[in-house]
Amino acid sequence: MASFDLNALSGINAASNGLSVISNNLANAQSVGFKSSRAEFADMFSGAQTSPGSGVRVEAITQNFTQGTVSDTGRDLDMAMNGEGFFVLQDQTGKYDNVYTRNGSFKLDSEGLLTDQSGNEVQGYLLNETLSTETNPVFSTALSSIDLDALNKEPKATSEMVYDINLDGEEVDNVDSTGASVGADLTKLTTPGDTNLNAYDGFPDYFYPMTINDSLGGEHTLNANFYKDKVEPQATSLIDADGNTVAAGAGVKYSSWLAQYTVTATDASGNTTYTGHDSGTGDQGKVYELRFDTNGGYLGAFDPTSGTPDVKVTPTLDFVVDNPSTGATDPLGDAGGIALDFGDMSQFAGSYNQRGTTQNGYSIGDLVGLTTDSSGVIEARYSNGRSIPVAQLAVATFTDKNAMEKLGGQTYAQTYSSGAVQLGQPEENGFGSIVSGSLEYSNVDTTAELVNMIQTQRTHQASAQVLSTSQTLTQTILNL
Repeated sequence: MASFDLNALSGINAASNGLSVISNNLANAQSVGFKSSRAEFADMFSGAQTSPGSGVRVEAITQNFTQGTVSDTGRDLDMAMNGEGFFVLQDQTGKYDNVYTRNGSFKLDSEGLLTDQSGNEVQGYLLNETLSTETNPVFSTALSSIDLDALNKEPKATSEMVYDINLDGEEVDNVDSTGASVGADLTKLTTPGDTNLNAYDGFPDYFYPMTINDSLGGEHTLNANFYKDKVEPQATSLIDADGNTVAAGAGVKYSSWLAQYTVTATDASGNTTYTGHDSGTGDQGKVYELRFDTNGGYLGAFDPTSGTPDVKVTPTLDFVVDNPSTGATDPLGDAGGIALDFGDMSQFAGSYNQRGTTQNGYSIGDLVGLTTDSSGVIEARYSNGRSIPVAQLAVATFTDKNAMEKLGGQTYAQTYSSGAVQLGQPEENGFGSIVSGSLEYSNVDTTAELVNMIQTQRTHQASAQVLSTSQTLTQTILNL
């Protein structure tokens, strides 16, 4: 009778463990990022095949990592993982390097770091400011905590401007009131505020002012005037599309535009005054010639005021701002000038089209909001008008997710059996995407769990009945 009792007792213990798993699932039916578990039972058998067996045991408690329901919350810092992967958190206890979770309920701590609700810092790939441009962000490949305040705690002086404008290819040559070409006397463009000379009185064909910043974050207006100068039908010396000088007599037709730059401000009377001058010449204006081929493509920039006007140059504005009342660094561009990039310019017929002109300077700003796209790129919005990508979320997975160590709070840790962590970015190499302003809730199927509970309860009752029957049989034998 001993094995009879032990078999029944093992059934009771196994069913009790199964009920514990079910009750835990039901208790966490509303826990964000929770993954349900199931108890897997196995028989205990020893001896010959004719042996009735030794009962049952819970062989494993296996988690179900299928996708939970993604629900909208409307909160910027809520993020759901839709598909494969875990968010990566730096363990604040120091016991583990990183821990992993599907719970994307995040917050900002007092220092502007992105953390989970327990204070573990969310890990990602920070913006590489050296390699990034305004239109092409490049992220580091090393994991770091995401600091959303760091980039704009200090201002940045403008050092680069990128122009993407289509100039009207059907524009006629620009002339002044006397009929003289805009390129006939360049001093009228380089010294527009000189009272000893008559400034050019023709209107620019296209005008585009931009706000730029000095080393203190102070703002200045940089004016760009574009004038259609001429069409060279058979130039005897010019630079081709590859930047090579074309030999005399082998000229190619091209269109010429003049880009004039000045730095201006408005005085107390509302009049426009020139507040900057070229550090090399002292002139208030700087002029570059832009050349376009017969297909409207950009050939390059040239300095028509130099002794070699047909040699391609790298356009740079070396303006010094006349503002002695501040401690801002002169000249602009952190003493290296402001590099001008005209590579995306074109000259197609029809109209002027401002496709996008950017500059990389900014004043000091505070974080006012953020958005996260499906690839995990976090774009922060600041009070200085900047809206920039600051980091990309890291995601992780493991070969055997069920071998990870459960830490509670929907977090897990790597173990030897789980395999090495596999890191990447959302939407790459099989990883899932990020749903911003949403949370992934528990994947517990409440109805199925209740059905399992009834079945497991019956197993528990049946095993208890077997134990009761065993006791009755034993008492009968004793009464013989």
